[in-house]
Amino acid sequence: MKKSNFLYASAIMMACAFGMQSCSVESNPSGSIDPAKYVYVYDFEAAFNVGENPNNFGGNQNNGQGFYGWENDGKTDSRRNDYKGYTWTEGSVLPQVCHVWRRSDRINGNIKEGGLYCPSDKEMAIDGLKAGSTVQIDYDAPEKADQTSLKDLPFGTWSAWVGGELTTPSNPDWNEGASSGQPYGDGSVIRYADLSAYAKLIVTCTEGTPRFLFNRDVDEGQWNENEAESHLIDNTKGGWSAKYFTSEEKDGVTTWTVDLAQMVADKGYAHLHAIKGANWANCTATKMVVEGYPYAQNIIWAIGDGSSDGIGARATVKINGEEAVSGVTEIPSKAMICVESVTPAVKGTGYIVFKVKKGMVIKKIIIDDAVEYVE
Repeated sequence: MKKSNFLYASAIMMACAFGMQSCSVESNPSGSIDPAKYVYVYDFEAAFNVGENPNNFGGNQNNGQGFYGWENDGKTDSRRNDYKGYTWTEGSVLPQVCHVWRRSDRINGNIKEGGLYCPSDKEMAIDGLKAGSTVQIDYDAPEKADQTSLKDLPFGTWSAWVGGELTTPSNPDWNEGASSGQPYGDGSVIRYADLSAYAKLIVTCTEGTPRFLFNRDVDEGQWNENEAESHLIDNTKGGWSAKYFTSEEKDGVTTWTVDLAQMVADKGYAHLHAIKGANWANCTATKMVVEGYPYAQNIIWAIGDGSSDGIGARATVKINGEEAVSGVTEIPSKAMICVESVTPAVKGTGYIVFKVKKGMVIKKIIIDDAVEYVE
């Protein structure tokens, strides 16, 4: 199968506009797109705008406008070229060959205005890669963050004040909706819930003023007007810690917001020990939730180097020039993903794996220097 002139020209123009560059490796040292190489552009945003919504193909699909790559039976390399749920036609804005696939059987996601919508956390893969191949993913992060009750988060005794492992998980004191001197947490201000991965803590109060106690890092540590000498963050003290806490009153109900992201940026972590009533008074909290995803807002690199029998070779890559670490390295939108090597090479072409997050919308995926595969 050879691409039509229309598709190929469109791919080159979009790739150039997208800022694609080649890896600085021996197989492709020029730093620019070589027209002799294959360029695949999966422009999901354009697919919607031209009305190219996939239809239900073969009855295998759960919704009529999903997109997913399907693994062929008996395949012995990493490459997939089936579209299930998408009928390719000459001149389509999506390539005929499918290098983008879900690690299990399908990508259940709607192609909607803006691109390919991801309704849940998923691991996806891109195959047909070799040393020198480059990939870029253009996507939007979720517009609205989820809320999770504090009651659903781990809480317990830790082996060290800062950075220790959770050794004895246990439930915090929990008095949501009741008039209490302590709506949440540990009265001794020792145990804590790690809220470092979230953006905000939101607490709604119908009575009293909450006292938030964070980040005690030594036994009996206290707030100090000198920030460098403080061993506790306490909103009732004001001073330097006031920047983390805001409140808004409406119709007798006060909503408090704790800026966890700023706390983490300043202190490296956000450990909530307790929510008490200020000045030992009662406080009625009718809602205590964290907001935001328990991970970064970017796509996360899922698998580094290694091999897997039967489905080709995983590839080692650099992302914006840095070695990718599985489960840690973030892939910002439009980041340069450069394939450094495929090990072992005898297993066919390489594939990379990445994790998208609930609510993300993938607008475009560009693959340069990929291996075209036709059965």
